[in-house]
Amino acid sequence: MNPIWRTTLAVAGLAIATQTAAQVTFYEHPGFRGQTFTADRPIGNLERAGFANRASSAVVASDQWQVCDGPGFTGRCAVLQPGRYDSLGAMGLNDSISSVRPVAGSRADVPIAGPGYAPGSRVILFGQPAFQGRSFSIDRTSDNLQRFGDRAESLEVVGEPWEICGGVGFSGRCVVLRPGTYPSLAGIGFPDGVSSARAVDARIAERPRYVPPPVAAEPPRYVPAPTGAQVTFYEHQGMQGQSFTTDRPIGNLERFGFNNRASAAVVAGEPWEVCDGAGFTGRCVVLRPGQYTSLGAMGLNDSVSSARPVGRGR
Repeated sequence: MNPIWRTTLAVAGLAIATQTAAQVTFYEHPGFRGQTFTADRPIGNLERAGFANRASSAVVASDQWQVCDGPGFTGRCAVLQPGRYDSLGAMGLNDSISSVRPVAGSRADVPIAGPGYAPGSRVILFGQPAFQGRSFSIDRTSDNLQRFGDRAESLEVVGEPWEICGGVGFSGRCVVLRPGTYPSLAGIGFPDGVSSARAVDARIAERPRYVPPPVAAEPPRYVPAPTGAQVTFYEHQGMQGQSFTTDRPIGNLERFGFNNRASAAVVAGEPWEVCDGAGFTGRCVVLRPGQYTSLGAMGLNDSVSSARPVGRGR
């Protein structure tokens, strides 16, 4: 072969290899805004790169990446498949990623349960947010939930993790939900409800690992199950736009990028006190469990700065 051609092909091969290398880019704010940091190799501590506990959104260019909230790939971990993640808060990872590394491609060893798997495991779907309206329960694989008629807007997972998908036949956007209560499907990226569901092996929740559906328009991702008191704030009235969920007191929503942005809310488990001043100061209102489609009705539109759970007796 002509030496010139050999050199040209070698350079072209290097360029292709560079383009397909594993890579992930983290952004400081939701919606791919703010400062960025790109990794193409394992990083055991993002502190050295000045980006520990700062990522709020991410773009995975190729391969899968494991992200962990502890250095050295410890603590709570999740696997991001290639795609765009405009809010890491949806996975409970907002401003908490400390280490990252690429993951070998195949997930074929992660089993999907068939019909009748895990007796006692089930999903209870509700026709309205915050577990209101008509409900129905499924305890086995269902590839077409549309036959039930009503669109589910909240759900509870009992016994084992379940994979839910926006399209029939486990197509469209899919997530694996751990056992727990989910007061707003819109808040976890399913504004049009779910169309198929199936139980998955509980070991997935311990690894953790993702279960890719046969056809996926968006990468499946884990959504942490809420425990106890929880509130989800929405950017626009009617539970629309970006959302932020917390299950612990937050004295200043500014550090989470959601200060003075909430226009609607869903409260689950316990009452929550929300205040228009940082540190639970200023005008405060206690929201009992339920759906609040317009915070403007109580004079709190785009003004919530701090929030904390309060006892039922308050």
